[in-house]
Amino acid sequence: MHLVFAAHAGKSSLAAACRRLMHAAEKEGVSCSLLGSDGVPAQTEDAAIVAVGGDGNFIRTAQIACRNHLPLFGVNCGRVGFLTEWTEETFPAAVQRILAGAYSIEERKMLSVSVNGEPLRDCFNDLLVYKHSFSGVVQFSLEMNEQGTGDLFGDGLVIATSIGTTGYSLSAGGPILADGLEAMVVTPICAHTLHFRPVVCAMDSSVTITMNGKGFLAADGDRFRTVSKGDRIKVTQSERVTRLMKFQNRNLFRLISEKLT
Repeated sequence: MHLVFAAHAGKSSLAAACRRLMHAAEKEGVSCSLLGSDGVPAQTEDAAIVAVGGDGNFIRTAQIACRNHLPLFGVNCGRVGFLTEWTEETFPAAVQRILAGAYSIEERKMLSVSVNGEPLRDCFNDLLVYKHSFSGVVQFSLEMNEQGTGDLFGDGLVIATSIGTTGYSLSAGGPILADGLEAMVVTPICAHTLHFRPVVCAMDSSVTITMNGKGFLAADGDRFRTVSKGDRIKVTQSERVTRLMKFQNRNLFRLISEKLT
């Protein structure tokens, strides 16, 4: 197994952590490399990506892992580390499990986002539709599986994958999806219309948002597009999946208690 280490390029402390982790892996006979600035792994055959940092870097690295069909796991050097199984201190145990084949691969479904019929992004965690400025609200109409649900006025909307339901969606009042359930959760943010509440729908559903004003889109924390009145945003299940390396059974609710309280 070859390990490709990915960290936030602008943080020198993480670069130093990567060097220490690579040294630990190489002592066990595992070949290693750093992910280049172009986001292309030096090796993809019999390789895995190690996301070094916090949850934000793990989510960003998931896009790279997905594009290159590589499995992914994380080493937490950040504050929360909800999505990462290992720390720098426990990382040698992860290497030993990899060498022993003591892990499984879990495929997690993703969301696909298009605007006016143009495919734009895949989302590992969530898509955010948000108001354009600090004051005021964003206004749009919403359809689920081509059935209108009415108009929404508020700060915005989060559409999350099952793994993303413990992020912004949870903070906005959305439900937590237990491990093993693949679905998307549609959660309004500070809605002024009281009829709309968080909705859980099948992962292969389609959600269409027709803008009645100006706003912006962010995918997995990356603000990437401004939208205007009349724009139609469609969210469906992506054809891509992210492959996660799992080393042990995760107790989701214990993690929530430990990490998010």
